[in-house]
Amino acid sequence: MKKELKCIIVIFVGFIALLWLAKPLRELLINYDITELNARLTAGIITRLLIISVSLWVIGKLNLKKFNGLRKRNEFSNLQALIIPSLFILMGIVGSWNTYINTNIFVLFLFIISVFIVGFAEEILFRGTILPLFITYFKNRKTVLYLSVIISSSIFGIVHYINIFKEPANFWGITHQVFLALSIGVFFGGLILRTNSIIIPSLFHGFVNFSFGTGDLEQEDIQIITEKITEDVNWNSIIPTTLFFTFIFLSGIYMIKKVDTEMILNKLNFKTTTNKV
Repeated sequence: MKKELKCIIVIFVGFIALLWLAKPLRELLINYDITELNARLTAGIITRLLIISVSLWVIGKLNLKKFNGLRKRNEFSNLQALIIPSLFILMGIVGSWNTYINTNIFVLFLFIISVFIVGFAEEILFRGTILPLFITYFKNRKTVLYLSVIISSSIFGIVHYINIFKEPANFWGITHQVFLALSIGVFFGGLILRTNSIIIPSLFHGFVNFSFGTGDLEQEDIQIITEKITEDVNWNSIIPTTLFFTFIFLSGIYMIKKVDTEMILNKLNFKTTTNKV
């Protein structure tokens, strides 16, 4: 097994281990009379900060700062790629506006910190660390960027099945999350390659979480929501949602197509030798 795959496995296992720390931490906070929601958000913030710290250390060790645009005087490029995600986020904010204004100000503040920390943690890990390792692994293939983005995004999507432990009766709802995460992952993979910076997809990931991740702030009982999802398949909802996910996915593929592969490989200290399919 090549060292890149070994690194990916170690990083992924470490990520899962750090995620599991949130559960005992949440229970500890609840014992101090902190509400369940506040305890969950706080535990998530702490564990994601650990993930960010470890990921930045790994990026330094593996010499991936140039790929991530974390060196001094790095310039963003192709910022026109931000038009689609900006409209997407604006649509979500408008749709969730009533939830924001009806939420306790402290809880909303904690929620905002949480969603942006989660965005940075997941992007720095999956797009900032795992993606360039896959690019290094597939560097001799013509489809190096497509393979690397799609595989790293698939891992990002599949990891969301961890939510099945929280909602065992909500398999289809969580599968829905997995496909969304995969599509978003491909889009953010294209975005980092186009803009030459991990900061931009991280910020937009945070905004996506803020716009569409307000489930924690809703007052409706989660058991009722689960029953609604598992009771029947709502094709009226699934079909347009699937079309939208497909659009996001294809937008990411389009951005990858516009990327100069040689430039990316040079950032990782490789020359283009892409002969294989």
